Amino acid sequence: MDVIEMLRERIREEKNKKERAVVFWYDTSSQETVESLQESLANEQVNVRELTKNNFFKLKIEIEIEHQEKSYLLYAPFSRPSDEENFLLDILLYSSEFKADQIAIWAEQLGVKDVILRSIVNHYPSFFNSKERRERLKKVISPSSKEEELEYGILAVLTGAPVASVSLITKYLLLSGLEEDHNEIYIKINKSFSIDRMWELVEQYFGLCLSEEQRTLRYLMEHLLYSHFSRDTVVEIKLLDGKYPTVRANICALFIDDWLRSKTDEVEVLEAYIKVMESDFNLRYHLQEKSAEQFDKISTFPLIDVLLIEKVTDELQHRTTDLEAWKDRISLRLSTHWGRKSKIAGLYRALFEAVRLTNYKIYLNQYDTRNELYGQYTTKLHMIDQAYRRFMQSYTRLEQREFVGPLAEILTNWYENVYLRKLADETNYLLSNRQPSKVPMQTGFFKKIIQPILEKGSTRVFVIISDALRYEVGYELCERLNGRINGEASISPLLASLPTYTQLGMASLLPNHTLTIEENKTVFADGEPTNGITNRTKILQIAHPDAVAYHLDELSDWSRVESEEKFKGKRLVYLYHDVIDAIGDSRKSERETYAAADKAIKDLELAVDRLSRLQAKRIFITADHGFLFQYSKVEADVKIEAVKGKIFDSNRRFAIGQGLNVPEGAVKLTEGQSPLNDTEIVIAKGLNRFTGGGGLQFIHGGAMPQEVIVPLIDYRRTERAELVEISVAMLDKVITNYRVPVTFYQETSISGDYLPRKIKAAFYIENERISNEVVFTFNLTGENHQRTEQLVFTLAETYYSMGQVCTLKIETVLDKKNEFYQEETFTIRMYEALY
Repeated sequence: MDVIEMLRERIREEKNKKERAVVFWYDTSSQETVESLQESLANEQVNVRELTKNNFFKLKIEIEIEHQEKSYLLYAPFSRPSDEENFLLDILLYSSEFKADQIAIWAEQLGVKDVILRSIVNHYPSFFNSKERRERLKKVISPSSKEEELEYGILAVLTGAPVASVSLITKYLLLSGLEEDHNEIYIKINKSFSIDRMWELVEQYFGLCLSEEQRTLRYLMEHLLYSHFSRDTVVEIKLLDGKYPTVRANICALFIDDWLRSKTDEVEVLEAYIKVMESDFNLRYHLQEKSAEQFDKISTFPLIDVLLIEKVTDELQHRTTDLEAWKDRISLRLSTHWGRKSKIAGLYRALFEAVRLTNYKIYLNQYDTRNELYGQYTTKLHMIDQAYRRFMQSYTRLEQREFVGPLAEILTNWYENVYLRKLADETNYLLSNRQPSKVPMQTGFFKKIIQPILEKGSTRVFVIISDALRYEVGYELCERLNGRINGEASISPLLASLPTYTQLGMASLLPNHTLTIEENKTVFADGEPTNGITNRTKILQIAHPDAVAYHLDELSDWSRVESEEKFKGKRLVYLYHDVIDAIGDSRKSERETYAAADKAIKDLELAVDRLSRLQAKRIFITADHGFLFQYSKVEADVKIEAVKGKIFDSNRRFAIGQGLNVPEGAVKLTEGQSPLNDTEIVIAKGLNRFTGGGGLQFIHGGAMPQEVIVPLIDYRRTERAELVEISVAMLDKVITNYRVPVTFYQETSISGDYLPRKIKAAFYIENERISNEVVFTFNLTGENHQRTEQLVFTLAETYYSMGQVCTLKIETVLDKKNEFYQEETFTIRMYEALY
């Protein structure tokens, strides 16, 4: 808007408010003439008169006596005289004065006080030469802005910051580079503002006191990063502490926290700075001899994770580690910025399982020879297999295996040469002494589990049979299913039929009284062939007419309408799933067995999801047999002579037929040790494999617990479970220090009815955050006193008046968005300010 347009608006304003307009314009720059004004205001019905130092009396008569109804513009090409010398003061007091110097116009446009803007313009005139900059300034300042706030606004415009915040201004400045000569924003500030003043404002905000030599962007970046580092360390580094002092360390640390949550491209710039300065600080020298607990909370530098990975790897190799502490430590690191990076996260996941496996070694030491092997396996020993499987799966996916290669060798050696051989000896003892097991037989599954449900009510039952889903894999699946919000799962063991292979295991899970086998490998249940979906459906329908069987893959291909049509009127649905056995039973792919186990878990979770959406209320998941997998090359001492005789079916672990010999390292099953009638069965002892075709690492057919113990998961659809409630467990909600520990209490233990609650919390004064954000998942179990957790918040260093109130705001973190959960009011009483 130009001067004339503003003048025109002022005249119209006066006319609207009063009967006529009388406007004075003292124009010190003499930028207009009476003639030009008359021409510009021709349509405004206003008389333009030039005010001189001698015509005041004439104008007074004209305005107040001769033409009281007309409007006037009194233009004076000089500055306004003092009130004592102004002979038209009485008219001026009831009329309006128009100020049309450029600064006054800008003040009006920006909505700030003239006197405040005038000082700023005088200091930084070049900034205001650009209309675009003035327009952008208006967007980032408030009408009540003081001089310093206007300076923030100017810096926001020059840096491109969306708001006039020193924090954002600094971030945008640093994003442009750390070399002043090549930083375009720094050059702009030097040209259109003041570098010295910028440094004063930055130092004031971050609590710094920099010398002229220290006023560099690189030193500022170092200072901010070191403050972030210092917040979470208990290590004293005198050299660095003295080089980077600040009285507002928490503000500096919060600045880095916020930057790390910025857009990806902005975070990448910060990450590049971090990697350079990590080396400059020589942190390895300062930290490598320190204990892990002295620096394990630091999230600034990736070197921290490297040092922790080296420490836990070394401690695990030399058996000097505090296992529980490392489990907690690794879980914490996986939630940090660098710990979430794929390469570091992969190492941590592998090491977490290595810690678990090392911890579970005690289960083998506690093995009680007075109790049966299979019962002890289902209570604790299976966790060793699970931890080793998950460790090796994580390890084989690593790009940098050299970090944990020696550890993998140690753990594999223990797993295969200590653990498996111990279980092999116990299995051989069990077979030779024909010790019965208390674990329920797989052959009784239909009669004891499924049939009573079908007889009792109208509930539709789904049975998913996943080939080679061994017990520990099923146990992990059960844990995951129990994390769902609309169901609960329980697991119990079944003892698979010997020999533990697919045809017999699948037959054992069908309705049956007697099982037999013919020379063509087909297993029969009460005279009916059990191979293939069609034959199995026929056997199921003999037991119950409203039964059907499908491959689980078909379910994923059907639409909801198709699924409902297929299951319409059915009381019993068997679904067959084959991932682990399909991968493991091939020599070409058997090394992918552990990855196949992970895929099987995901497949089955998805299947439960789909069935739940179809209102399935009862789902059983089990397996035909388990498997044994050895990652290392199988030694020659476990390869034994193949069985000879009339063989109906066989693999590396068993042979079924007539007139069979028993090679050294094998055993012939006696009557009652297998449900197959009228046949001979020879299985390899312990870890032995018969010579012949097929893979050597993935095996099943024998009596090792990993082969013979299968899971039976009972999943029930329930009403929607609730998230656990939490509360702040502090009677005295008073803050006396910038470091604020807050104790939370979890109201109930995690169960099928109550699921974990993930929260994000921070302190606020009104809508301004004054602390770091803390994210934590409450998934505690146990008694009341075991369900408390202390979270630590760090307040920004600023002046808080005694008795000032702040609010701890807590949100529930959900998949798609966060939801407000609760808030608690705290009172700030910084007593240390008194002494």
